[in-house]
Amino acid sequence: MLLSKDKIQTQLSNREIQVVDKLLDGLPNKLIARQLFISERTVKFHCTNIYRKLEVNGRYQLASLLN
Repeated sequence: MLLSKDKIQTQLSNREIQVVDKLLDGLPNKLIARQLFISERTVKFHCTNIYRKLEVNGRYQLASLLN
């Protein structure tokens, strides 16, 4: 099941969408944090929320859902 961009934009915050973009680029949490000027803990928090909202178990499921 692929999600449309419209559905993703209605379910996720702007910051969560930014994190998703970085996750799909294959970046580790530490580098995502540096690029978005947030802490690594905040990245993990966003990831947890993203996975919950999109009903996936991790970045690999997220990638298969969105690609």
